[in-house]
Amino acid sequence: MPTRNEITSAGLRQLAELRADGPVVLSAYLNLDPERFATAGARESEVRSLIDSGHRQIESADLDHDHREQVRGDLERVQDYLSGGDAPSGAHGLAVFSCSSLDLFEALSLPEPVESSISFDAGPLIAPLAEIGPSGHWCVTLVNRRVARIMRGSQDRLFSVAEIGDSIQGRRTRDGWYEHDVQAHLRHTAEVLLSQQRRRPFQGLLVAAPHDLRDTFEKTLHSYVRERLVGYLDDLDVEAATEEDVRERAADVIAEHEREHLTEKLGRLRAELGRDGRAVGGADGVMDALQQRRVEALLFTRGDKVPDETIEEATEAAIAQDAEVLAVDGPDLGPLGGIAALLRF
Repeated sequence: MPTRNEITSAGLRQLAELRADGPVVLSAYLNLDPERFATAGARESEVRSLIDSGHRQIESADLDHDHREQVRGDLERVQDYLSGGDAPSGAHGLAVFSCSSLDLFEALSLPEPVESSISFDAGPLIAPLAEIGPSGHWCVTLVNRRVARIMRGSQDRLFSVAEIGDSIQGRRTRDGWYEHDVQAHLRHTAEVLLSQQRRRPFQGLLVAAPHDLRDTFEKTLHSYVRERLVGYLDDLDVEAATEEDVRERAADVIAEHEREHLTEKLGRLRAELGRDGRAVGGADGVMDALQQRRVEALLFTRGDKVPDETIEEATEAAIAQDAEVLAVDGPDLGPLGGIAALLRF
């Protein structure tokens, strides 16, 4: 079963911009790891533990009467939602945000397990969402001389958004195809891809096509689309492959590309810091750059070096200015205090 990811770039920006009059925005994350919470009983126990933690935090917090009553009410809304039925199909985690004074109640299915937690502040806790990232950043196109299929999604899930079947007729070539209409079919497919890119830009494009058609198809693509072409998928039947077949084949390619992307960002970071260029390291420098809206990419490592509240504040500011947010595993950012940024200027 494909996993669900309801995080979107627009949704992240909207959450990052929300601010309440007081620490009354409730953020709840629920772990639905299928290896740990496969049964209804296990999920119910996790929900009870989460809600109990919320009650303890509210009663021990330094809140005035009105704020305390509001957070209590929002916790009840969250409890009713989480206790109201089975986990959403395909979700490995849930994020729920509630604030009655902002008329906010939003629940998002997540494709990865998250640590169960509950907190309240003046704004939603969105750092865990930013670490997972939105789906829909990838496009996969399967095309031959008769049909084309366009799919959008992520490493975890791909879904069909367009199917193209052009009439192929006219002057038959030696190999049995009508060359004029094949070209028209490829142009039509390229036009649909351009429309997809303009409507909702994708990070990378993967193509499955017969080897002898690839160069021709690539030349047909608009430059906006062609510059996002990452590579080709072999051993896929353009017409018979299922969505799951495509996802399994694309997942490894996407994962490798994203590893290379992070490696490239870390390399740029080291180079820019080495020449005192467009990069900063350490919490103070990063927060100053974010305040000046100069950040192109925020990089951080979770751990003792960077307080969670600093990561959250930095993530919110980065998303609000359309900067990329990258969580880094390992020691790369250790000498920089666990946080750094590449700068636009």
